Amino acid sequence: MTPPEEAGTGTPAARQLLRRLLGDRAAEFTAEVIPGGAGPDWYEVDAGPGGVALRGSSGVAVASALRWYLRTVCGTQITWDAPVPRLPDRLPRTGTTPRTTSPHPHRYHFNVCTFGYTTAYWDWARWERHIDWMALHGVTTPLAMTGLEAAWQRALMNTGLDDETARSFLGGPAYLPWNWLASLDGWPGPLPQSWIDGHIDLGRRILDRERALGMRPVLQGFSGHVPKELIASRGARSTTLPWWDFEVGMLDPRDPLFEEFGTTLLTEQTRLFGTDHLYAADPFIETTPPVTDPAALAQVARAVHGVMTAVDERATWVLQAWPFSYRARYWTPERTAAFLDAIPDDGMLILDLWAEHRPVWRRTDGYRKKPWVWCMLHSLGGRPGLYGKLDEIATGPARAHADARGGSLSGIGASMEAFGADPVLYELLADVAWQGAVDDVQAWLETWTRARYGRTTPGLLRAWDLLHDSVYASDGPGPPGSVIIGRPTLEGDLRHELPVHLADPPSPDVPPALAEAWELLADETSQEDSAGPLGRDLCDVTAQVLTHAACERQWRAADAALARDAEGFHRAARALLTTIEDLDTLLATRPEHRLDAWLADARAWATTPAEADLYETDARRLLTLWGHPHSKLHDYSGRHWAGLVGTFHLPRWRSWYEHIARALETGNPYRAKEFEASLLAQEERWVAGRSGPTPPEADTAGTTLDVVRTLMPRYRVLRGGGDGGQARTAE
Repeated sequence: MTPPEEAGTGTPAARQLLRRLLGDRAAEFTAEVIPGGAGPDWYEVDAGPGGVALRGSSGVAVASALRWYLRTVCGTQITWDAPVPRLPDRLPRTGTTPRTTSPHPHRYHFNVCTFGYTTAYWDWARWERHIDWMALHGVTTPLAMTGLEAAWQRALMNTGLDDETARSFLGGPAYLPWNWLASLDGWPGPLPQSWIDGHIDLGRRILDRERALGMRPVLQGFSGHVPKELIASRGARSTTLPWWDFEVGMLDPRDPLFEEFGTTLLTEQTRLFGTDHLYAADPFIETTPPVTDPAALAQVARAVHGVMTAVDERATWVLQAWPFSYRARYWTPERTAAFLDAIPDDGMLILDLWAEHRPVWRRTDGYRKKPWVWCMLHSLGGRPGLYGKLDEIATGPARAHADARGGSLSGIGASMEAFGADPVLYELLADVAWQGAVDDVQAWLETWTRARYGRTTPGLLRAWDLLHDSVYASDGPGPPGSVIIGRPTLEGDLRHELPVHLADPPSPDVPPALAEAWELLADETSQEDSAGPLGRDLCDVTAQVLTHAACERQWRAADAALARDAEGFHRAARALLTTIEDLDTLLATRPEHRLDAWLADARAWATTPAEADLYETDARRLLTLWGHPHSKLHDYSGRHWAGLVGTFHLPRWRSWYEHIARALETGNPYRAKEFEASLLAQEERWVAGRSGPTPPEADTAGTTLDVVRTLMPRYRVLRGGGDGGQARTAE
């Protein structure tokens, strides 16, 4: 493994990136990294008769120069759903462009949860593609959690635990992030040795590539979370902290074992993976500290940071500011100040995790002048729906920096819990990372449209104006909730049981702007477009319309059932089931929205059939029950994925329909407890299932355009009338 200090100038890595992304056309480009020392990152482009010269202060800067040239000059781009750019036959000339300099030393990427909700089962090929994407989008400071379980295993065994206890503590692969967050452990372990061994190598490859391109990855710190067996064996002072359906053991920072184990862990981690002197640690991410005295909180902070500096005198603690908002009643100004002031300003970097919606920097006095990063959270658990705040992303960081309280801003980033949706947000964020702000979002969307689709037309521009003014201008914390992923119930009003932290409540009304954008995108999409980005966007807008339709039909069915109106119930409930079936058919046309790929990736890591079954169970549970059958976290990470909708969510709603239909036929009351018991058993059977027949491959499932054309007459949009100006779907 290449130590960070010996990673070189980055020019070879930048040239290799060009070859991966451009293939034979890479011969028309040159890349040169000119290290900028302690100055800000910069890039420039010189496109002349001899080709296109890309120069910058790092491999990331050179990749960002390529992105600028592709999108601004060539009218194309590389996104995670369109990885191959459309280059013109002859590359346009620009001469030497003015140097672009980033105002943000840190351009952060990832959330601890992303390593469960999205990257849990990625192999090197998928990681390599994403690291290239990060470089193109200017990322300098990525969180790096892959493979760290090896350091934990070795540290635990070095302190006296046996191998089985250590691997049981780590838990299942998809749930490792919540162990790192001191939220749970041992669920559902033990972690196979083959997983640990394979991910040491993968983690090293990831870090080597990131460092070669000039990134400074953030590795893990130690916050006090250890196995209860270790606490008991040493008689250590500790406490137990609850988190939802779980609880973890936390060492008292005053106990000698805190420093002993923490330094053992970080020493082992450094030996295996090197260090860039950045360490993530979150002792109370969603739990309430067991102390009330500000002085005691300061002691915790000093202990966490002290472990880092005992191993690495250049250590910087990377802290998520989430608890200051999530547990705002506890984190009074006095406690927050004591916690932050315990650490030197140059020893901490703070992530304002949800700055586009619920910024914390204002209520913490700008983190008391410590450097901090403005982050776009965007996606909670990867739940479905178009959503974003384009205007806030465009100018929010600059306004924060100009504010007297936010003047220590030193970065911008994406802290999504899951990703793969709404690429427009991440393209805009990358521009803000280099430019500081985008003042005219409408003009920016014209450039986006051209690069995304290879053309602009009045219809496409109008569609994006409408999307900008509706789903991408939301005041809420997320997209409208999906009734489809809600758990059916026979309690109360018979409406769906919503997942925790639902972003916005479900809505039966199709916003008129969304309805018009749907029609425009359908009109603009050709069969040739259907498999590309335009087809992807048409699919996502159609899915949003079906989400509203499902809500309207479920609410209507519930109201009819409460009124004991059998005819009305059957009509509305059958329409609901049809909508869910239609959604599954639509999603099967897109490779981005398929359960079979997720399950196949999970099973691919196995070395035995038993391991394959363990990984698949984890992969299924995370998207559905999350924890045990009665877990309050159920459906937190529910997705609109083909196969998941059709084999998990549709059968749940079919059971709801059948239970109510029988009660209406017999005149019996709705038996809520009986239904819940049968539903929980049904869900557990699905989690314990094994990959069988998969949805048809995208090339045989019908094109997105064909499916949408079939669905549009069924979900035609009615405007005006007695609908309060809202649009509704009609049967």
